[in-house]
Amino acid sequence: MKKFAPVLAAVMVMASALSSPLGSVSAEGSYSMNVKVDIGGSTKEISPYIYGVNQYTTQDTLKNVTTHSIRQGGNRMTAYNWETNASNAGSDWQHSSDTNLSTSEDPADCVQDLSKIAEKNNIDYKLTTLQLAGYVSADKNGPVSEAEAAPSKRWNKVVLTKGSAFADTPDLTDGVVYMDEYVNYIINKLGDSKSKTGMQAYSLDNEPVLWNHTHSRIHPNPVSIEELRDKSVEMAKAVKKLDPNAEIFGPALYGYTAYDHLADDDSSNEWETLKAQNGYHWYLDCYLDQMKQASDEAGVRLLDVLDIHYYSESVKSGKPDDILQSVRTLYEKGFKEDSWIGMWCQENIPILPTIQNSIDKYYPGTKLAITEYDFGGNNLCGAIAQAEALGCYADAEVYYATLWGGNPYQLSAINLYTNYDGKGGSFGNELVPAKTDDVSLSSSYAAINNGDKSEITVMVTNKDQEKSEKALISLDNSDKEYKAAAVYAIYGDSADIKLLDVNYNVKNNKVEVELPSLATAMVVVSDDASDFKDLKPFDPDSVQKKVVTINNPSVNKNGFVEIPIEDPEHLKEIKLTANVTSSAGSGWATAGCAVSINAKDKNGTGFWTSKSYTLGLGTGQTATIAFDGTFKNDEEDVEGVIADGKVELQQWWSASEKQEADIDDVISADYTKIEVVYEYTSNVSSVRGDVNADGTFSIADIIMMQKWLICAGNITDIKAGDLSEDGSINVFDLSIMKQELAAK
Repeated sequence: MKKFAPVLAAVMVMASALSSPLGSVSAEGSYSMNVKVDIGGSTKEISPYIYGVNQYTTQDTLKNVTTHSIRQGGNRMTAYNWETNASNAGSDWQHSSDTNLSTSEDPADCVQDLSKIAEKNNIDYKLTTLQLAGYVSADKNGPVSEAEAAPSKRWNKVVLTKGSAFADTPDLTDGVVYMDEYVNYIINKLGDSKSKTGMQAYSLDNEPVLWNHTHSRIHPNPVSIEELRDKSVEMAKAVKKLDPNAEIFGPALYGYTAYDHLADDDSSNEWETLKAQNGYHWYLDCYLDQMKQASDEAGVRLLDVLDIHYYSESVKSGKPDDILQSVRTLYEKGFKEDSWIGMWCQENIPILPTIQNSIDKYYPGTKLAITEYDFGGNNLCGAIAQAEALGCYADAEVYYATLWGGNPYQLSAINLYTNYDGKGGSFGNELVPAKTDDVSLSSSYAAINNGDKSEITVMVTNKDQEKSEKALISLDNSDKEYKAAAVYAIYGDSADIKLLDVNYNVKNNKVEVELPSLATAMVVVSDDASDFKDLKPFDPDSVQKKVVTINNPSVNKNGFVEIPIEDPEHLKEIKLTANVTSSAGSGWATAGCAVSINAKDKNGTGFWTSKSYTLGLGTGQTATIAFDGTFKNDEEDVEGVIADGKVELQQWWSASEKQEADIDDVISADYTKIEVVYEYTSNVSSVRGDVNADGTFSIADIIMMQKWLICAGNITDIKAGDLSEDGSINVFDLSIMKQELAAK
């Protein structure tokens, strides 16, 4: 909004700042970390499907990440009616049955949409969800009251196997939805699991242990071990009969408690009885054993992939160190995270090896999937945790993993493995042994591609929040002589992957890499230095940022926080800090929000769009909304800009502990700080004060500086304007410019 543009002092108060993206790159005070890579050691095949995402996450996920797998799942899918595309939010939002997943009347539109999305984004592996809870939405008429719980006209009954001929078009009048008919419809419409457009796998619903909480209108009682077994077996048999090559994922357990004893409410002592009778260690043993027995009886494997969800408990504190160390619970024996899992569940730490032991004992050959996970951190800590998680998954031989959500830092960490150079450069497909001195300070994983040891990729992190790290990477037991290395990294003040360094002087198969604090890097080492001949490391002087800070923003007449956007063309991101409260005193809550935008495309045509984000309960909650010059318009990405110089922060939905219990609860987000970040690419001049980079210092430079300070123009060479050499552009630099030009 131009009304405040002339007020230079206000702009200064709002902190127009210039900062170096290198962070603490100085070697002073740094420490050294030895990274040992055993090129001659035994290798492990890395599944490409661990670099996956969920479909129903953030709006911009797929266009910002290179991925090989995608899952269509989550709470919305449990009551999805494939015949009409109606679905129900459950306790996430007023038990609303509506058009959230699709407005189409075409049967199975959601899975058809998944197929199109995967084809558009070159995603190989598609996983969709089948409904087992008993009922699905019969209409799209909004909230379902407790009095309308199933069975009622608001719901259609789910029957897993029809037992008669399938219809080409589903019957919308019988009040029943057949799940095997759904699979048959998918195959006829898109092809089977071997086809490019078909579904490679089917999930046996979503988080069944939480049905009585999330979907109490259709499943008010806790799921029993017997019910879950019987439904899983019947559905798996039906799928295998129709598509023998399709993989079955189950049981999509929500977290550690479910792995251990399935449900908290076991008044019948069902679990304790089965545990005692069979000597099971935890519930996963029981599920695997039951599916193995049923498979043997059926003469066909009914469970291909054991499916779990994992949301780190320790990261709920929001403390950077808890995020940085969170992945260790999955792989490190003796590690004790700061949570109830770390306090009470050490017998099953590390978690992934314990799960693998259950698989090996009760159903050998079953693969492992983590179809929802999140280690938190919309910052550099989050990038480090995400990168370490992917390396951990590779080492534990996880088959399939799909991130839930996905902030810019997490997505960049995936790209570090799948597209680190923006040209398809990726981590290898065979893991080789790698280790660091201390995983609390640095983690590392290394790989080769198809047995070719001429190029090695080494992922290495620096978890120190203040100091840089000298990582000495030793490439041992190799018959190759490595000559050069390129270092791609996430560090500094953005989630972008940047080429940090190119080292043409690798000797004795040792690579020295200096990593800034809180950095995640992919080090690509080659025996041919010419591989990197055209690479130029990122120049921090070529890209600069200006941050406009608004403290304690007020709401506008619409009741929303309005953010002025002075330079839409160069808008990089909006960083939000808020205090999220619950009026009913919930122990957990989520506010679903969006940046609402009036945009216009390159032809000048206006349209409305938005960018979604979520905030958890607590003080100082943060979110980062990235902008890359494109916006969603009718589900297509188009080039555009913000049209009217402002955006609004709107809250669209909420979920909380009390809402799940049908208690009125207002979840409110009170924004305390907003940072609007603009990014500029500039030429670099050798002339002091020459901000327009024309080779001379003149009055034109002062005019450009004045306009830039009031967000009314751009600077060609920002570094030339920092005359006070304090790392920022401000009125003091402008004053010095005027004095020096007058003297000149």
